[in-house]
Amino acid sequence: MAAGVVSFVVGKLGDAFVKEVLHLYGVSEQVEKVHRDLTWIQFFLRDADRKHIVDERQKQWVKEVRDLAYWIEDVIDTFLDAVPEHKRGKREAVKRWFNKTKNLPAVHKLGDEIKQIEARIREINERRVMFGITNLGEGVGGEIIGQPVRPIVLPDVDDAGIVGFGKDIDEVVRLLMDENTTRRSVISIVGTGGLGKTTLAKKVYNSKAVLDQFRIRIWVVISQKFELIDIVRKIAEQLNIEQPKDLSGHQLSPLYQSLAEKKYLIILDDVWTSDLWTQIGEIFPNKNNGSRILITTRNLNVAKEIDPSSVPYKLSFLTPEQSIELLMKKALPNQNVDEQYPDDLYNIGKQFIKKCDGLPLALIVLGGLLSKKPATYVAWSGIMERMNWSIDGEVCIGIIGSSYEDLSFALKSCFMYFAAFPEDDEITTKNLYWMWITEH
Repeated sequence: MAAGVVSFVVGKLGDAFVKEVLHLYGVSEQVEKVHRDLTWIQFFLRDADRKHIVDERQKQWVKEVRDLAYWIEDVIDTFLDAVPEHKRGKREAVKRWFNKTKNLPAVHKLGDEIKQIEARIREINERRVMFGITNLGEGVGGEIIGQPVRPIVLPDVDDAGIVGFGKDIDEVVRLLMDENTTRRSVISIVGTGGLGKTTLAKKVYNSKAVLDQFRIRIWVVISQKFELIDIVRKIAEQLNIEQPKDLSGHQLSPLYQSLAEKKYLIILDDVWTSDLWTQIGEIFPNKNNGSRILITTRNLNVAKEIDPSSVPYKLSFLTPEQSIELLMKKALPNQNVDEQYPDDLYNIGKQFIKKCDGLPLALIVLGGLLSKKPATYVAWSGIMERMNWSIDGEVCIGIIGSSYEDLSFALKSCFMYFAAFPEDDEITTKNLYWMWITEH
């Protein structure tokens, strides 16, 4: 994400304190020139990003720009590290410190490195011209820049249940409602990543039959890395009881009693190891009243180890018919389902679904990407040719990567902020909003 890195460095070079310190050293003019050059490079990157230019020459050039930005940031940070924290922002204190420490290695090194940076910027700009990375008037794959496109339609994961899940929902609900099994049993939904395990579990969780049958319903996301106390506290929170301070019997007793009073359904989403059940299983009372635990997992052995008496429900890949239906619904969301899809788009859609191998997540993300493009054969075939279909065998990663590259400069910056949050954690939207506001 070179544009984001360059923007960050441009902002740092424009910081008042940085300018002050560099002025005292006598290199403010050189740094100001670097600042201006980087600003123009930033404009170029944003323009290229907006017009979705994808070219091997540009990719290499962008990589060099990114490396340059990281280098500049390292140089500035190394120099500023020599300034005592308590003196920062105090002009006279900085001056006194600076006058006493002119022989610091970091201070001497800065001037030489700025000269090297200036030379590197000239080289990068010359290479851009030399290799013809200048014409941003046209896109790729025959698409004309400026051609009107439909509004972005974000993939709605829950909506994936419209295609192919009807029978699955009925079967899982049947397993949960089985009157012949009164013991507290564990029902497992098993399938590879992106197959729709969580979506299916949500459909079941919110179904009328389950709402009518279970007095208590609780949903907890587990993920690969988990803390048992956090899981227990999330359960307590949903039961509206005081959260335990630790895992002692005294602290867990209110939770156990709350569950023992009624028929309950606990969803443990994204379970990776059977160790979880070894640690947590005892807090779920078995009153032979038909209470259930429903887990989703990628690992069949995990499901078998947690409850050997229950047969895991294996989620299947979508059929070609289901795949094309889901893809076209996502790619052409405004199309009336009773109308026939254009033959050329339907045919290339069949080529797309072969690449997705019946994986719902891949189809949903791909459909969302296509929904941003003009509904033409030229536009869709361009995606087909340029798509990096898989990375290390993961078809979803390739499609998601291509979808990311298709985002605007501003949205790329916003998207990257999700990496600041732990996997599967609930994100406080207010915190995210402030991060985005700060970015822009």
